[in-house]
Amino acid sequence: MSDEQQRRANARIDVYAQAELKGKDVQIMAVRNVSAGGIYLEGTPDEYPELKPGTEIEMVIFGTDEGEGDDPDFNIKCRAKVIRVDAGFPGKRPPGFGCTIEPTGEENRERLTNLLLRASGYRVGGRG
Repeated sequence: MSDEQQRRANARIDVYAQAELKGKDVQIMAVRNVSAGGIYLEGTPDEYPELKPGTEIEMVIFGTDEGEGDDPDFNIKCRAKVIRVDAGFPGKRPPGFGCTIEPTGEENRERLTNLLLRASGYRVGGRG
């Protein structure tokens, strides 16, 4: 499966979330959407010049359920890699960075799955 096919294989879910990027300085970025294998971070190359394709970063995704406040179950530690810088499209999506993500450990994988389930409106064992 090509990178393009893999990137599109996972449904993107819009979320109320932010990502804390760990590097020389800690940075907080808005998250536009997330999937089981990727994330779209809002920002421009002028704001975040270090985020170039191929850059690997450690991050924590944290967010809310429908904007209702922070939820500790949404603190998801991940390794990420910037795969594209997107100029955005006025009225459709803001400029940003497409990244692959890999949660660190089983607990973080479960948290990502739970975030995706909650954000998409589906509940395990319930009606969606």
